[in-house]
Amino acid sequence: MMTPKQNALESIYGGKPEYVPLSHEDVQLAGMASLDQEAPLMRNGTDIFGVPWVATKEGSIPKPGFMLFDDVREWEKHVKIPDVASMDFKAMAEAEKNRRPPSGGEEKLVEIMDGLGPFQRLVSFMTFEEALCALVMEPQACMDFFEAVTEYKIAYINKLIDAYNPDIYCLGDDNATARGLFMSPETFRKLIKPYWARMAEAVTKRGVLFNIHDCGKCEEIIPDMVEIGVRVWQSAQPMNDLAGILDKYRGQLAIEGGWDSSGPPSYIGADEEMIRAEVRRCLTEYKKPGFFLWPSIINERGNSVFVGDDRLGALRDEWLKYRMF
Repeated sequence: MMTPKQNALESIYGGKPEYVPLSHEDVQLAGMASLDQEAPLMRNGTDIFGVPWVATKEGSIPKPGFMLFDDVREWEKHVKIPDVASMDFKAMAEAEKNRRPPSGGEEKLVEIMDGLGPFQRLVSFMTFEEALCALVMEPQACMDFFEAVTEYKIAYINKLIDAYNPDIYCLGDDNATARGLFMSPETFRKLIKPYWARMAEAVTKRGVLFNIHDCGKCEEIIPDMVEIGVRVWQSAQPMNDLAGILDKYRGQLAIEGGWDSSGPPSYIGADEEMIRAEVRRCLTEYKKPGFFLWPSIINERGNSVFVGDDRLGALRDEWLKYRMF
């Protein structure tokens, strides 16, 4: 039988995996200390750019009402880009070593989870409303801002890769609701896509797979993701045509998601049978090469993958029953 890492790579590359990977079983998350400084995890705190965050059951968010600036043309007066050279990523990696598999991840894929991409970083400074207005009213200033953030992120990414030697790098840059993109596809292609492309190129040059975390109904830009070298789409939700995307882009784009993370299976009160039924649905509708089951179960303390949950046992049990091809 293949190792989890071998099976996962076989799935990503559109080959013949033996079973559908379960992300929190087959993928070893790394870089959590780094992620915590970019976007504090499940706690109140201030990020590396000075943005205050507050914790909720669903995750941490920038403090409501906080605004570093309200005119994107003046971003340089307010934003201090962190000094990547002064950051000790190797110490962060050393602190996490007990949670990583032996030999740098021979058995599991090692995936770096990173913080905010260019668009979400702008949102953290300006709020969603003001950031979206800025995209329309001041596109050049937004591109200048995205350029600076991208330069910083590429330097940051290279240090992360040096320290953690991952198989996959995942960037979070949500840009959609359950009904569609926050902006027009044309605006995305002009203002955001070029900077995703530069980061994807930087990651790929290091021999690492580029994963984009993008919630919501964003299937309109799937061809753009594939074009710029995104190899995995994380948090892919069922309001998109996931089965069709898996068929069309086999070997080009893997999907990590499937779970109805905005519906009843992710509600705090979801019972064990509801969890099992959602596993069966995912493994019926999406059991294709390229699919990773990425569940989202929330309890009173937060995301179950990070804080634990008795229902994870039922989820794993049902996955084991139905995962094989």
